[in-house]
Amino acid sequence: MKVQSFQFEVIFGDVDENLKKVLSLFDKADLTDTDTVVLPEMWTTGYDLERIHEIAADHLEPVKSFIQNLAKTYDVNIIAGSIANNKGNGISNTAFVINRNGEFIHEYSKIHLVPMLNEPEFLTGGTSEVETFELDGEKVGMLICYDLRFPEVFRDLALDDAKVIFVVAEWPIERTEHWITLLKARAIENQCYIVSSNIVGTQPTGTTFAGHSMIVNPFGEVLAEADNQSETSVEATLDLEYIKKIRKDIPIFDSRRKALYKFL
Repeated sequence: MKVQSFQFEVIFGDVDENLKKVLSLFDKADLTDTDTVVLPEMWTTGYDLERIHEIAADHLEPVKSFIQNLAKTYDVNIIAGSIANNKGNGISNTAFVINRNGEFIHEYSKIHLVPMLNEPEFLTGGTSEVETFELDGEKVGMLICYDLRFPEVFRDLALDDAKVIFVVAEWPIERTEHWITLLKARAIENQCYIVSSNIVGTQPTGTTFAGHSMIVNPFGEVLAEADNQSETSVEATLDLEYIKKIRKDIPIFDSRRKALYKFL
């Protein structure tokens, strides 16, 4: 499975310009043999929360149709990052996935909202459990930004045999070391690939974002990593058979003693 993760600066509060930007990124990218493209969190609006009710998508539209056209045009699966999404009962931070045939196959609304970015004041947290989904016949999972601090949801996906977990984010530069460390930790402790997409630049709110989009293998080795400034992409070919070797050599799942885990 060859993946490519896009890292770019989001144009604050301007949905149309961000759609144009993503279209341009696809036009310029070398997607030869690429199976899956990953976009970051809240890439259509940024954290323009004061206006979020005006600029949010309506049940993912028109962004879903835009991504479906991209997937079919470029013959790639798209982890479509997350967007502000009006579901009728509040605005959610919703990530979704479109396969290479343009079919909608999965969505997930962020369950852990970020107090540091005032998300709970403006957004509604997701209420559904995390679930795996299939991409080109392989089980994978997807989580959003602050979820990275909650190992429980990653373990849920791993126990359902997720080979790859995609993490889409707008992670601030002040906590760059947390970002890098936790991405590696989630890969090591769940013995799966972690593929992340973060943004760069400073938004009018004053928040500067960390970049460092990266791809980490099940042994915790970084296969590809961006810097903290560039609009770029990182890519790698994921050897899913390697997961079997790591899980055989260090059999953590066989060693688990669930009966003694008091709070799980």
